[in-house]
Amino acid sequence: MDNILTNKVNAVKAALANAGICCLKEKKINYGYQLVCTSGDTVTINIYHGKKGLSIVIQGKDTALKKQVSALANGGSGVVTPASPDSRSETTGGEYLHPKGISTWMGCDESGKGDVFGPLCAAACTITADEQQLLRQIGVCDSKMLDDKKIAKLASAIKTLLKDRCTVRVIMPCEYNRLYDTMKMNHQNLNHLLGSVHAQNIRVLLSKHDCPCIIVDKFGKDEYVLAGLKDLISTHQIIQVTKGERDIAVAAASILARQAFVQAMEELSHTYDMTFPKGAWLGIKTAIHAFSCRYGEEQLNHVGKLNFKNFDFLRG
Repeated sequence: MDNILTNKVNAVKAALANAGICCLKEKKINYGYQLVCTSGDTVTINIYHGKKGLSIVIQGKDTALKKQVSALANGGSGVVTPASPDSRSETTGGEYLHPKGISTWMGCDESGKGDVFGPLCAAACTITADEQQLLRQIGVCDSKMLDDKKIAKLASAIKTLLKDRCTVRVIMPCEYNRLYDTMKMNHQNLNHLLGSVHAQNIRVLLSKHDCPCIIVDKFGKDEYVLAGLKDLISTHQIIQVTKGERDIAVAAASILARQAFVQAMEELSHTYDMTFPKGAWLGIKTAIHAFSCRYGEEQLNHVGKLNFKNFDFLRG
């Protein structure tokens, strides 16, 4: 890029950053440079420099974000003042559960544990202190507060931002049932299985990046997770706390886990040409009966978690 274009691009990026708007992608284009940014919605900024000088083209739906980005890119004052670093807000996943002075930490959460149909999904995200405001600005919060469409959009943004600092494990019903049976034979339960999955995710991320602090959304006794992390207990701070999604890293993990669950449920529906209800009550009995009539009871192992009482009839 020439100096004039470079200076303009840097100025726009700085203005966006000051407004708490996250740039997800950037690349060179013909005669210019492109920035893709988001704060819930997505807006594309194309900055050109040619014989007629600088020109800026803003693309995206006509939203408040587009108006703000347009003002910022053209030198206006559409800056949103970032929230105070000491602010607390459960609705935005903004409560800090990590110790003061920590600049990098990991959050872990799961989805599907209480659903009769579909997989068990667990995710982990490592973020930096500089990224927490960006994640809040794009709308990251506890996935239970979001609909599936919003979750899909945020999951994509989180993956783009964090890259190899996030990981997701999806355990489809067939594998889940096999693992659960193994746990049961060893006098263990579902919490032991979930704890081992969290431990695996934690190790995956630690193998790539240093991270002194790990926060896990607490679902039972601490030992469920710690059993798979014994060699890390003395060198890492492992915090297990209920409603862990109050922390932005855990909230991000909750979104990735939920998105993986929703996507897997859609794939199951496509494979078997029927809708599988989420949860553990409404429509479950009807769905089990409909599936059994079409595919046979022996195939329930591929779509449902057989440890649920809904499947007691399979055990005689």
